[in-house]
Amino acid sequence: MSEQHKGQIEDILKDLGRKIDELIEKAKTAKDEVRDDIDKKITVLKSRKKDLEDEYYDFKEKNEDKWAEVKDHLSSAAAEIKLAAEAAFKKS
Repeated sequence: MSEQHKGQIEDILKDLGRKIDELIEKAKTAKDEVRDDIDKKITVLKSRKKDLEDEYYDFKEKNEDKWAEVKDHLSSAAAEIKLAAEAAFKKS
């Protein structure tokens, strides 16, 4: 895996972290009845991000040649997290 590709994955993971942090801030101003739901979704998103990070670092160590597969998976996961976040805030 090239340094450019590694940097792209790490940028995706950092972006996911920033988006989760933004959700946490928005949740603070959400209505009480919605806040619990948002907090649960944030917990799930954090867990998914952690799983992605673990998968990336494990993969990076073992499979330098399978970059495209990981990139696709991370991009899909990022899109899923974005949709989940949007859905959570449509309720508030």
